[in-house]
Amino acid sequence: MAVTYEVVTQVVEVEEVPEKMPESPWHNKNVETIKELLDEVASKIQGAVVFRDIYFQHGDRKYAPDLAIVLQGSPPIEKLGMIYKVPEDGPAPDVIVEVAVSAKALGEALGEKARFYAELGVKDYLVVEAPLNAPVQLWFSKPASGEKPKCVTEATLESLGVTFRAEETTVKVFDKEGKEILPPRLQLSMLREELRRALEQLSQERAKREELERRVAELERKLQ
Repeated sequence: MAVTYEVVTQVVEVEEVPEKMPESPWHNKNVETIKELLDEVASKIQGAVVFRDIYFQHGDRKYAPDLAIVLQGSPPIEKLGMIYKVPEDGPAPDVIVEVAVSAKALGEALGEKARFYAELGVKDYLVVEAPLNAPVQLWFSKPASGEKPKCVTEATLESLGVTFRAEETTVKVFDKEGKEILPPRLQLSMLREELRRALEQLSQERAKREELERRVAELERKLQ
């Protein structure tokens, strides 16, 4: 008796994800420093999500910005792969931050990436030019309004309610009241130092009190 086997072939379409070039340690250090600041800002905005190195696709084009923030309507991170399709998966990022540590990276950030983010409808676009051993410069625009990036000393991201300011080789962030926003690790370090000084002061005051008590007791014995 002949046995017939039916072979079923299923074609699965696999979405191709462009390979992202490895970044230098200096680039990653700067990106992570800014991400800590954005995480602190976003933690105070309900629904805000910070993305790092995920592709945003619109039509047949896609780019992976260093950092992006979607304020409302972002899908859960665990349901996303390496590509976030706009508008299929969710709304476009409200804020995008690129870190450029070379002339080539800066040219891409101010050129083709800026044009793509404009098409995407990004509200605030910040480029942090951070070459090694040189002062930081900021480039800022509102792509959704048709602006092109311009070199600025400070940039107010209205969608987040914060202002970025370049100071020598660092970037600082301030809230609407002008108070500097610090990353949690720096806050912890400062609190530990404050606690150390307080304990040291208490120790000095205790020593002073014990010395006064000793002198009082000594005089009391003389007067008996």
